[in-house]
Amino acid sequence: MDKETLDRLLADEHVLNRVKMECLLLPYMGLRPVSQITIPAEYPGGLEMGEMIDRALKPRIDRLQAITEPRAKLQAIREARKLMEAQFETEVEGSEPYKAYYGWSDRLGLNSEQAQVRPTVHEIFLYKDRRDGRELKRLLNDRMKIRARVQRRPDPSMQRVRFAYPEEFDVKWITRMGRLLGYPACCVEQYAQDRAKGVNVETRAAQQLLSILQEEKEVDTHAYILGFFYPCKPSCPNAAEKGFRWHDEFSKMDERLGGMYAELLKFNATMVLRQPELINRYLSQFQKPEQGNTGADG
Repeated sequence: MDKETLDRLLADEHVLNRVKMECLLLPYMGLRPVSQITIPAEYPGGLEMGEMIDRALKPRIDRLQAITEPRAKLQAIREARKLMEAQFETEVEGSEPYKAYYGWSDRLGLNSEQAQVRPTVHEIFLYKDRRDGRELKRLLNDRMKIRARVQRRPDPSMQRVRFAYPEEFDVKWITRMGRLLGYPACCVEQYAQDRAKGVNVETRAAQQLLSILQEEKEVDTHAYILGFFYPCKPSCPNAAEKGFRWHDEFSKMDERLGGMYAELLKFNATMVLRQPELINRYLSQFQKPEQGNTGADG
């Protein structure tokens, strides 16, 4: 990459620095098969985008909750989902961060795949190798099949988060996806086993790191290679090897990138400590007493 292009990328305020490095540069440099960004959450101003969508949808959702007749409720759900998708298109896909992200992926020669997680939450995957793209498409198709299977035969005793995201508890699926996203095999295996056993991965990873800090031992943050990544242990040699190698490659490309990645490693470790609190706050929405399942979750 020439210096002028890199300067423009680093100066672009519509893309977070973490996203520039983890989602754009790592696959561009051939260091990561596939990257993933969740939108609008990982956009500058993403929280505000989500709040604007929620405000626009609130009157319709309030009316939907009051409908009890089955056919009328089903029709209202369909209309609500269409409105959600329209609001996402207006607020997110029409935004400058959205245009900037796709603009940079095109400039860097990356292929993309966008998938709907919920009507108002999408994922964008970037990759270079079309073979990785084909595997990604198979995984996204398998995710739809897993969700459809669970929805056809809902288990009343199933936690709502497991009903909403059943693929996150499917060992084979998360193993394949984890490796495609560039995570070390040992960390992927630990993550999959934790999910299958009902272990809270975020809490496990936070407690491991906290235990080291409480013993006043030094933490090598090179194992915390990516945001929302949980190494099998803070001293994982495979994760640390990637961290050191990526740090070195960023430094070779530009000294600024080396410094930015060093800070990002520290930030990622800090976020692992905070994740249980953040995740519990998010999951609390699935634990509220239900007033009838609308099926129109945004």
